[in-house]
Amino acid sequence: MIFTKSTREELNLDLKIYGDNLKRQDEIKFLGIRFDSRLTFSPLIDELKERCNSRLNLIEILSNKNWRLHHRTLRNLYKSLIGSILDYNFPCLNSLSDTNIKKLQTIQNSAVRSILKLRFDTPASILYHEAQNKLKFHTISNRLFELSERYVRAGLTNSVPLLLRL
Repeated sequence: MIFTKSTREELNLDLKIYGDNLKRQDEIKFLGIRFDSRLTFSPLIDELKERCNSRLNLIEILSNKNWRLHHRTLRNLYKSLIGSILDYNFPCLNSLSDTNIKKLQTIQNSAVRSILKLRFDTPASILYHEAQNKLKFHTISNRLFELSERYVRAGLTNSVPLLLRL
C-alpha cells in the first residue's frame, strides 16, 4: 500500500517480494484499524459509525422509561460499548478532518439524548453542558486530546525512546 496525499495519477510501481508481484491495495486493515491510501480515514469512520450505531440502538432501547435504568448505568453502558471503540482508535482519530469528527460527535450526541431523555431538537450547547455535568462526557475532540496527552505523558514517564526524541 502506498500512502500519498497526491491527486495525480496513481504510481505504477512494479514491487516484488520473493519474485511475486505485490498487489496494489486502496485499503488495508492493521490491528483493527482501517487505513486508506490517502490517509483520510473515511473507511474507518464509516466502519466506526456502523459499529457504534448498532450499539447505540441497544442504549436507546434500555433508556426507555419502562426499564427504569439510572443515567449512571446507561453512561457506563455507553463507555463500555461505544466509548471503548472510539478510545481504541484515538491515534488515527486525532488526524481527522472536522467533518469526520462531527460524524462521530453525532453518535455521542444521540447517546446523550437517549440517556438523559432529551428532545431531538435540544441545542448543542445545552446538550454538551448536560453531558459534561451529569454524565462527565467530554466532546469527542476534547476526549481525543485528553487521550493523546495521556499517551505522551505515559511515554515520557516510562522513557519510551521514540517519544523522548520527539
